[in-house]
Amino acid sequence: MCAVDAGQREAFVRGWTAAGDLPMPQLVEVADGSTVVDVLGAAAPAACGQDIAYVRADCAVAGEWDMLLARAAGTAERTAVASPLTAATPVLSPFAAAKPAWMEAEQVNRWLTHLSHGQVFEVPESAPFCAYWRVAALAEAGLVGRGGGTLAAAEDELLRRGWRLVGCDWVYVDAPPATGALTPRPSEGLQSFLTYHPLLRIRHGFGEAGAWGEASVPPPAPILKPVQLHIAHSWGGGLGRWVEDYCEADGGRWNLVLRSIGTWGAFGQRIALFRSHRMDRPLRDWLLDMPIGSIAIRHLQYRRIVDEIVRDFHVDAIVVSSLIGHSLDVLDLGLPTVVVGHDYTPFCAALSIHFDGVCTRCDGERLGACFERNSLNRFFRDAGPAYWQALREHYFVRLRQAHVRIAAPSDSVWRNLQTLVPALEGLAASIVPHGMAFAPVPEWTPPAEGRLRVVVLGSMAPQKGADILAAALPALSRFVDLWLVGCGDEGGRFAELGRDRIVRRYERSELPAIITGIAPHVGLLLSIVPETFSYTLSELWALRVVPVATRLGGFGDRIEDGENGFLCDPGADQVVALLQGLDADRERLGAVRARLAAIPVRSREDMVADYHRLLPLDERSPLPGVPPGLPGRPAAQYPPVEPGEHSGALVVDPQVPLRTVLKDFSAYLLRKIEATPRIGTIRKRIALALLRRLSMLLG
Repeated sequence: MCAVDAGQREAFVRGWTAAGDLPMPQLVEVADGSTVVDVLGAAAPAACGQDIAYVRADCAVAGEWDMLLARAAGTAERTAVASPLTAATPVLSPFAAAKPAWMEAEQVNRWLTHLSHGQVFEVPESAPFCAYWRVAALAEAGLVGRGGGTLAAAEDELLRRGWRLVGCDWVYVDAPPATGALTPRPSEGLQSFLTYHPLLRIRHGFGEAGAWGEASVPPPAPILKPVQLHIAHSWGGGLGRWVEDYCEADGGRWNLVLRSIGTWGAFGQRIALFRSHRMDRPLRDWLLDMPIGSIAIRHLQYRRIVDEIVRDFHVDAIVVSSLIGHSLDVLDLGLPTVVVGHDYTPFCAALSIHFDGVCTRCDGERLGACFERNSLNRFFRDAGPAYWQALREHYFVRLRQAHVRIAAPSDSVWRNLQTLVPALEGLAASIVPHGMAFAPVPEWTPPAEGRLRVVVLGSMAPQKGADILAAALPALSRFVDLWLVGCGDEGGRFAELGRDRIVRRYERSELPAIITGIAPHVGLLLSIVPETFSYTLSELWALRVVPVATRLGGFGDRIEDGENGFLCDPGADQVVALLQGLDADRERLGAVRARLAAIPVRSREDMVADYHRLLPLDERSPLPGVPPGLPGRPAAQYPPVEPGEHSGALVVDPQVPLRTVLKDFSAYLLRKIEATPRIGTIRKRIALALLRRLSMLLG
């Protein structure tokens, strides 16, 4: 509706009609010189019980400003008025000094998609030209249907009645041009509020933005979107890649990531909330009083943390990728939740259901033996068989809650779990294969003659089949040229292949050039554990490399033997025999390679769309008519940082002295190396001696 001065109704109608084919708003007449209180008092009866988003016609506003303010008004009970940021008053200004002359309201709002912390904060007074007013507060204060009185008097009355005045850090409005700088009215605590202003961090960001100039303004981005909270560890690997792909491909929702951070024996020492997959500066982080060694059945502080995140960031849904370092409490929030089967925890403490072969049962006796003798069961020092059995039982009860869905990247994941866990009978899982981004690969062809060229792509950890390769190598060396790509430090046991045949690490963007340079006939996948999906298989297909894989897990699900790859049982003799047969029948290899060109690369966007269908979120709103969403920055957009401030996983406060940075980092390395069993004894002893010497020098 529009409030118009008395006697100006006809002129307004003529002007509105001339402006275009727009629906005529409901008009409310007010006297000349009316205050905001007069306008609200006149508009409230016509609003039929709905709240009022008030704005002066000559303000410069953002798109969806009313919805954004409604979001702020709905964050806490007894919120009477929610105001936007504005440079017109120091109470609500995101600038430490004057707003740069070149920066318009739209540009400020673009920067807020980067700088907002999703923060609602109490203020001593509201913006007089734009705010969201709760009609219940107006009614209780006796302001409905009557005029007169000042804005200050109305706010004082609301405060006496226990209502709140708040601002939010995600929407900005420029005051009418005729409005000068507003001086806050004196009130108790005003000076303290201005000194320790809740917008200090944002003001620092806008100070940098002003220095960067107009060219640095980020592109427009939607602010109101549903919010998903991902639960993950910080180990990286395939799970880390999946979270990265999901966050980067999901343009329709905000994707916050809650990560457990710790070390061997205490994987949940800290819990940190990030804006997306990037582990740069956390939005918030918490040091747990009682660290979580593996997975907690219940944890009081953790539950308070996730409740705080859901409340403050308006979380609409939970996506659980890993519970390692977390607590089962995250499954009890009552929000739509999907548990994604990236591995077999928390059923399996070894992650991979492998103990002297792929497990088909895991009763109490076998679980005890697994903790005693299974070399793959090495992660969780705080847990024993009794605890793990209890953890399983609590987990399976939670999976049956109505708000919990289950997803798996391949059929075998759910099939294996149902075999191992009769308690899962009656539950269903949605199969959602992973997607990935993969640039077009230049044309290449393996040589028609000569020795068989074979690449082993990925880690050479024991569970990835290192022992099979070592046993097969003498026989393979007679007719195969072998390369290891991405084998990590574990590739050291195969040094006899020569340095030019081993690529321990590479950037993902380098892989196509590495593979085309090798021109392999075959890619070997030798896992002895049932892979839940295998990005490596997807990469081989995308690169037009014929996969030869063990007949386990996702390999068996996805490879049709002789059509898009070849399968064999996990064993050195079986691998050698299959490769000998393919070497003798190059036409068979060529036919499969030709078919790989017709296999489309499943995109990340297709994967995200499947998860959106699994978790529809358009029904949840904190206020009638207000769409859900978190004001914040898009996952793929990040403002520049100071030189040297951020490098990879390292974030350094540039204001901290260098000596302090070095001391803190050496202390971290000491703890990490001491707690990590994968470092050899000699290397550990040398590294610790050097670090202790450095610590002594630093004082």
